[in-house]
Amino acid sequence: MDAKEALYVVCRRGVFVLPEAIFESLSALVENGFFFVRQDDEVLTISTQKLVEGHRRAINARFKVPMFRDARKLAIVNLRDSVRVMVVS
Repeated sequence: MDAKEALYVVCRRGVFVLPEAIFESLSALVENGFFFVRQDDEVLTISTQKLVEGHRRAINARFKVPMFRDARKLAIVNLRDSVRVMVVS
């Protein structure tokens, strides 16, 4: 998947699964098995780099995010060393 290419995934009760290609790409870049995660308004950023006001989280392709509890479909935008997850309306 090329950088800045959007991919859509289904979200059920705030749970979504990162596409395998994105998960493998991010996993290859992380150190010590951790991502950094930050929630802003309606966007979730998952990064291999430290994020201002972000939290460290263990690598897992399956994410549970309360802010997306009512979402049915999410857009995942690959930004090479990070991804952004947004609700598709």
